[in-house]
Amino acid sequence: MGTRFIEVDEERRSEPGVRKGDRTLTVGDQSVTQATWVKVEAYDDLDPAVTEDVHEHVFAVPGMDVRVGTGKDDAETRLVPSVQYYRIELGPESLNRLHEALEPFIAAARECEPPKPRRGRGAK
Repeated sequence: MGTRFIEVDEERRSEPGVRKGDRTLTVGDQSVTQATWVKVEAYDDLDPAVTEDVHEHVFAVPGMDVRVGTGKDDAETRLVPSVQYYRIELGPESLNRLHEALEPFIAAARECEPPKPRRGRGAK
């Protein structure tokens, strides 16, 4: 997600992001492994043409899971809060679009500390 490998000439090996790799060619029952140089390039997941100043961002989206009771005393269906985490590679313009989309929600929210991890059932 957000990374591509571009084969380049050996003369470019000193450029940022260029690494040595191997390429294996197979014809019939014979294989030949050849050294090659590749440029590892991060790109914006929303606009793959953007490759400058691209960084990984992690964010969480709250949701609700439907849980169906499994025990004798727990036969009801209920909603349980959940959180899903996501990773995305974004350039500056896409990151600004994300901030603009969240702006009304952030403006209405209260800043707080991250929640403390929950301990599992039976933990003391």
